[in-house]
Amino acid sequence: MDFGGGSGLLVRLLRDVGIEALWQDEYCENIFARGFEWDYNAKPTLLTSFEVFEHLPNPMEQISAMLELCPNILFSTELLPCPIPQHQGKDIWWYYGFMHGQHISFYAKETLEHIAKQKGVFFSSHKGLHLFSQHKINPYFFAALVRFADKGAFGILKHLLQSKTFSDHQLLLSSLHHSPN
Repeated sequence: MDFGGGSGLLVRLLRDVGIEALWQDEYCENIFARGFEWDYNAKPTLLTSFEVFEHLPNPMEQISAMLELCPNILFSTELLPCPIPQHQGKDIWWYYGFMHGQHISFYAKETLEHIAKQKGVFFSSHKGLHLFSQHKINPYFFAALVRFADKGAFGILKHLLQSKTFSDHQLLLSSLHHSPN
């Protein structure tokens, strides 16, 4: 499930390579993955959440809710550098995003490690990608996976899995023909 899935583009791309992905976002319209919204009764095996954590007004409450849905969360956010960067002047940290005012929560690696420990999950991190997981992941393996994903994993998956593009099309057509309207 893509939590905070925005317009649904990631869900559509994942489905197009053959991954059973669903969309969820309470603040955005699902444009690209309509018909594949997450059913609140379903338990996903992986929750993705890209460019969402920095927007959370109550991070502990919201991360806890995500972990209740799924103990495996793959997410992206920039880590707060140490020492904490300036919030004004010439050395301002670009990720603060004062121009748009939408980045309101920031995390140090130690903070995410603490959250994982408190919630009984493991934490892995490489560059801007992070993982809370129910199983311990070797940090070198996680870093290799991130590098692999960056170097063409999508293309390989397209050859290994069967796209859901046509079956999704048929499913949506079928639901139109069976709707009461």
